[in-house]
Amino acid sequence: MKGHGENYFNGSFSSFHYTLGCSKPHNIYASLIIPFNSIPFPPTDRNLDVDMSPKPTIFLPSIAEINLHKAGTHLCLLEKFFPGVIKVYWKEKNGNRVLESQRGDVIKTNDTYMKFSWLTVTKTSADKEHVCVIKHENNKRGTDQEILFPSINKGTIQLQLTNTSAYYTYLLLLLKSALYFAIITYCLFRETTVCSTWKRS
Repeated sequence: MKGHGENYFNGSFSSFHYTLGCSKPHNIYASLIIPFNSIPFPPTDRNLDVDMSPKPTIFLPSIAEINLHKAGTHLCLLEKFFPGVIKVYWKEKNGNRVLESQRGDVIKTNDTYMKFSWLTVTKTSADKEHVCVIKHENNKRGTDQEILFPSINKGTIQLQLTNTSAYYTYLLLLLKSALYFAIITYCLFRETTVCSTWKRS
């Protein structure tokens, strides 16, 4: 069939079609279509030993939120993982029932992915600890990550203690600075007075 037909190619990054056509000598036309789907591969500039498991950052509810809504939100942010296939769910500590929660879409950031999920804890569950379970193929030792969140009541007490400690620490530093400033001012004033007296004499 050499010299009796033409080959055509059209395509894109994610797929292409290859068409083989022959119009002579028997007016036969054959079409061969081979689809290719794009497959994600880890970036070539990354070391294969680099940890590509999800890196969690947790956010606890604020005291203002708990006091205002009588509920609190636990938020778990997962970053710098690859590939983008991941499953996240919540449960009570030592429990097996999957709790109703919310989650955002998987977002691509440079060469890795990120995702966040949050759980709203009501007043009836305020004394219970909760766990965010993360399923990903690159988790260390192939086991699910379990991120423990303290109970809202316990977390609120910790926040109150932290805020109180920070307040008194700041107040103490402020008093020390004021005292130091007063001493320096007194010394400078005294030195100026002594010098003036000495010059007069």
